[in-house]
Amino acid sequence: MIPVVLVRLIKVLIVLVLLANLFLWVRPVALLTLAIVNRSAVCPLSQEFTIISEDRHYSHARDRFVKASRLISQDPLGLHLWDTPKGTIWIPADSDQLVTALLAEQGLKIYGAGPTGVRPGDVVPDCSARVGVYTRVALAAGAWVVVAIEPASENLECLPRNLRTDIAVGRVLVYPKGVWDRDEYLTLARVGGNSGQDHVSVDPDGAQRWSKVPLTTIDKLVGELKLERVDFINMDIEGAERQALAGARDTLTRHKPRLAVAAYHLPDEPEMLPAVIFQAWSGQQMECGTGRVPGPLGQRPGRGDVRGRETRQSPPRSTVPGDSHFVERPAFTLCPV
Repeated sequence: MIPVVLVRLIKVLIVLVLLANLFLWVRPVALLTLAIVNRSAVCPLSQEFTIISEDRHYSHARDRFVKASRLISQDPLGLHLWDTPKGTIWIPADSDQLVTALLAEQGLKIYGAGPTGVRPGDVVPDCSARVGVYTRVALAAGAWVVVAIEPASENLECLPRNLRTDIAVGRVLVYPKGVWDRDEYLTLARVGGNSGQDHVSVDPDGAQRWSKVPLTTIDKLVGELKLERVDFINMDIEGAERQALAGARDTLTRHKPRLAVAAYHLPDEPEMLPAVIFQAWSGQQMECGTGRVPGPLGQRPGRGDVRGRETRQSPPRSTVPGDSHFVERPAFTLCPV
């Protein structure tokens, strides 16, 4: 006879195994659990429940882009040209999968929309230009000029091809540096298969490929390009957000821009990054964004990492009430109040 206690123990183990399999194989359950466990203290719990629908929308959108996109040309420099529902896009050859991922992300408007996003006439430093997918989104929203900030050489080969017309007419300025808290040359670690995750690192030992890249501050960039104002800053730079924001203190204080800032690369970012912004200017209203939850189902590297004009007559700045705003997970938006 098997002791009753042992029978009960076996039943408990079976239930635990079933629950573990439920977590691993039923994606909505896994997402919701991760959202609750990893949620930011500065964001309401109710907002975490949107992650399930956001993840589903992202997956469906990416599937649609995969089916509707095709490789149409290859360049000797190691670039691929893709035909997509959003137009043709040049991409580094080892990052083909990044095309549909970026397009699907922008379909979710992860960097804000409407009052919290880019508005007609805005001057927009895009600190994470990559190959220009979000730069195109900002232009379509009516941006007056976008500064496409990008330190990675393979992405810099793509930007002039993807934005040729807008560069020619002065609506896009390609800036071949990363943003940091000082002028510096640091190591850019290359992530094979995804040039969108190239990141500046103080410790390149683990990187398969790397190169030295120039970095500067947003404050110096604004002065160098003689930007008369800054209305919206987009920043998803693989763990370098706190340094870049520290180097934008004068810009934040003087121009009071709206911001979309990624806050999921490092554990303390949801609390730390808004604090850095509020130190520069406290008149901001914060809104937590939605998006795919970080963690085992979608981890992004973050250890010690960074990624990260001529004077012109500009249209008047918007004076819409609640004009300062910043987005979180994957970005938080801040707007002036």
